[in-house]
Parts: sequence; C-alpha cells; structure tokens
Amino acid sequence: MYEEKFLNIISQNAEINEIFTILEKMHLRQATICGGTIRNLIWNTLTERHFSLKIGDIDVYYHDPSQSYEDYLFTQEILNQNHSLYLWNLQNIALTARHASHIHFYDSIEKTLAGFPETCTSIGVQRDHLKNYQIIAPYGLTDLFNLDLKPTPDYRDGQPGHQRYVQRINNKNWADQWPELKIEF
Repeated sequence: MYEEKFLNIISQNAEINEIFTILEKMHLRQATICGGTIRNLIWNTLTERHFSLKIGDIDVYYHDPSQSYEDYLFTQEILNQNHSLYLWNLQNIALTARHASHIHFYDSIEKTLAGFPETCTSIGVQRDHLKNYQIIAPYGLTDLFNLDLKPTPDYRDGQPGHQRYVQRINNKNWADQWPELKIEF
C-alpha cells in the first residue's frame, strides 16, 4: 500500500541518491541505508518539515564476510575523510567483532533490521546497479507512514528489551520533534 509512496520519496531525494552513489563507489556488498536515516526522512516528508541528511547519522549496513575488521575500519576512515559532509554510522553485519552497539547482528540485513527496537526503524533500502530501489521492511511500512511508534517483538512490554525501547523513546525526544506521533509503550 505504501511502497509506491516510499519509493517516490526515496528516489526523489537528492541526498539519498548522492549517498547511494558514494556507497556504490565504495563497493559495499548489499549496502543498505536504514534505521533512523530512513525513518526521519519519511516522517519529515509526511509532516512537511525541512530535513537534511547532513544533520544526523547516516545508518548504512552491509554484509561482506570477506572483509577483515581492519579493512572495515579502513573503509570507515576513507568514507569519513572523503565524504565528511555526512555523519556515517557504517556497520558490516558479517563481522564477529562488535563495537558499542545494542543492535544484534544476524546473517542477513533483513534479520538484523527485524531486531531493531521499533517497527518504523526496522526499514532499509538498497539500490541495485540499474538504480532500482529495493525495500527491506520486515514489519511493513504501515507504522512508518501512520506515524505509529511501536516496539518490535523483542522489545514489547514484558520482553527483556522493553526497558531499552522505553529509554530510546525518552532519550531520542521523538515526541518533541514529531508531536503527531502515536507512541505505544
């Protein structure tokens, strides 16, 4: 239902297209712009707020099992040096060495996104060599477009992750930025 609208917003955003061009030059396997980058872009578009991707983290997840941790750090350094207009949050989900992240990494982008705390954050987009976009949305796009902030299964009330979900809502101040949100605790 929302796929066409989502793809129109993504494909018409100059910064998203620039970021994908950068990622393609970096040859990152299954490069996926995801999480807060996508959520905030859609929410700001829906609520008609000005939004630049240059003021927040650019969440990019990719899957490259052949990459060493040292190569990952080098890739991150090159990305930050050559494209410093953006604040990169680069994650190779195939690496076993993890840095300070509360996200669980799985063997695929989709499974990793499904483990994010909020359904509206569990969304990513990839672009193929023909510049076609693919949506990865394990919980669909409805919550995102309805401005519904809901926990994913591992973060629902009564689950071990619920406290982290509530902390994120309080720390991120989403209700202040988007008073239109409907928040489920």
